[in-house]
Amino acid sequence: MVDRLKALENFVLLTLGAIDRPVSILHLEKEVFLLWNFHPDIHHYLNFVKHYKGPYSEEISKIIRNPFYLNNCWEYYPPPPSDELTGGYVELTDTGRQEYKKFYSEAKKRESLLPLLSGIKMVREIYDKLSPEELLLLIYSTYPEYTEYSKIYNNIKRKRVSLAKNLLKVGLIDTERFEEITIDA
Repeated sequence: MVDRLKALENFVLLTLGAIDRPVSILHLEKEVFLLWNFHPDIHHYLNFVKHYKGPYSEEISKIIRNPFYLNNCWEYYPPPPSDELTGGYVELTDTGRQEYKKFYSEAKKRESLLPLLSGIKMVREIYDKLSPEELLLLIYSTYPEYTEYSKIYNNIKRKRVSLAKNLLKVGLIDTERFEEITIDA
């Protein structure tokens, strides 16, 4: 259990440090979900369940708010009352940046981790640019089973054409994917 928690905190640190800027909890959680789906080695460190904003990890939520090993490495900022989607924001502290550099340089020495490190950076670069609704549209259209308990899915579904047009316009989806997302709209 201890090794699992420490590994998960280090994974969150790697994810936050890959692109050093504040990220919403929604983005962090969904980006980790995407990595979780593409890197099976991560599966034994955390779990995702169907939740009211799509895939949810209780482990990530707890670690962001109350890290055990990596204290003072990131700061959590709750969302303003009008923000019902993001879950707040998290960003590295100076201590976190130093810890990230140290851990990243050690991780780079392990050849087996290189694809994961590259994947983390790529996912952050692509999905950080999306609005919360655009991100959820892609998650829901790719993993429809996670719409089951969603309280916001119907709202996203109603806006899917305009959201998909934005994604097409900036080149994050192609016309085939646009048609898949907007079918029956």
